[in-house]
Amino acid sequence: MARSRYAACMLLLAGALGSATGARGEPLNIYVGQGQMPFADGVARRAGLFGELMHELCARTAQQCIFRSVPWRRVLSEAEGDPHGIVLNLGRTPEREAGFVWLLDVLPTPYVLVSLDHPFDTLADALQAGPVAVMGGTPRADEINRIRTGDQRVVEVTDPQQAAQLLQSGRVVAWYEIDLRALYLWREMDAKPPLQLGKPLSSTRSHIAGSLKLEGAQALSQQMNTAFAEMHRDGSWQRILARYLGLDRSRALLSDGW
Repeated sequence: MARSRYAACMLLLAGALGSATGARGEPLNIYVGQGQMPFADGVARRAGLFGELMHELCARTAQQCIFRSVPWRRVLSEAEGDPHGIVLNLGRTPEREAGFVWLLDVLPTPYVLVSLDHPFDTLADALQAGPVAVMGGTPRADEINRIRTGDQRVVEVTDPQQAAQLLQSGRVVAWYEIDLRALYLWREMDAKPPLQLGKPLSSTRSHIAGSLKLEGAQALSQQMNTAFAEMHRDGSWQRILARYLGLDRSRALLSDGW
């Protein structure tokens, strides 16, 4: 019921944006994977970094936007065939490179192992110590499953918060995740003790991406990049970052050019 109300609100918002700004063409379908905070989520309470950014971009580029909340495993398959489809917070990996139009580069996303007792710097060390949690259907799930051996266990979850809860309860010894997401969820849960972060195992850049069938993708990308630059100048992007990441971490990201 809550998600239905959210979808209805997004339809109303799309209509309001269209009439207020004179948006042209068909509405953009913004596919949001559930449970992807602090980046995005399909709930009305908090839209996340990418959710709030996309709302701003829709308004500033005079686009009608309909936000569609679906389970993460369905996001890519539904967006791929949609000529108006856009995916929020999609990591630009070699496996995905040719499958999408990369519209806007938003944030760096280092992947790390987080744990409680001591940091792990390699997947092999974490697997040897005990079960490791990871988000199912992601390249990092494929990566860790390729290297596990014998009775080593990988626990695939459908929601990152499940992984955080598994780590808190001691049912896994480590969690393979984007650093910002792990820190955000741990703080939201008010969990103890503080997380131990290993060295980044890899890093990609998280984008707003479009279907290869997306109409007018090049022009839309140019508009979005111009609007994003304006958000940097007027401080609105900084305010969004600080809401979800805290002032210190948002400043650190911005000092690196993000």
